[in-house]
Amino acid sequence: MKDQIIVITGGATGMGLAFAKELVKHNTVISLDRTPAKIDALKAALPAVHSIKADVTSNDDLNHAIEAIGSQFGKIDVLFNNAGKGSTFHIDSTPEEELLKNVDVEMAINYRTPIALTKKALPLLKKSSNPIVIVNTSGLAYMPIAYLGGYCASKTAAHFITMSMRHQLQPLKIRVVEVLPPNVDTELNTNKGVKKMSVEEFTRIFLNKLEKGQDVINVGESAMLEKISRLFPKLAFKMLNK
Repeated sequence: MKDQIIVITGGATGMGLAFAKELVKHNTVISLDRTPAKIDALKAALPAVHSIKADVTSNDDLNHAIEAIGSQFGKIDVLFNNAGKGSTFHIDSTPEEELLKNVDVEMAINYRTPIALTKKALPLLKKSSNPIVIVNTSGLAYMPIAYLGGYCASKTAAHFITMSMRHQLQPLKIRVVEVLPPNVDTELNTNKGVKKMSVEEFTRIFLNKLEKGQDVINVGESAMLEKISRLFPKLAFKMLNK
């Protein structure tokens, strides 16, 4: 991928940072991030990346970001809906206010934001000769881990809305790609006793599959979980919830 205008949400940390680091070598990369400290760290690590301060759950912030990108760059070639949020889910022990707040935040960032930002970005995507929208979901969209129930539900919603957007944007020649990562070594997987793929390895695999034209990119455990959940759903749930 070369000479593209690429917009990434959450490009200051985790997978977003790994993607930005790789893509900025040959492209123009714009990252939308909320936290000033993370933005400063991104600027220090990757000064070539253009950073826009934006809370991706804020309609006003997204409007401002799209307006700024349009004014400076004129188009978007790749929109990568990468930002995500996950919290533990315990229906019995978690206080109601905390439980519902967590669920609302997860749905807002993981599900609603890709819809809202893609909608707002359409005029700029239409100006690209080969536009791509990417949505970062999860293998857990196929089968949930109970203690991450809200996160899994939001990723399942994102999974199905990505399929819908792909169908609806196909006549506009806008390619819609879903990426379903395995357990990757990011903040979300901190302190989990599971084998983790490095963000660098995941980025390399993902970009290779993207270049080959794959529109549903399952990697590692996610690919296995898709097959098992379809053939043996009870077994898949048991495996994830030992």
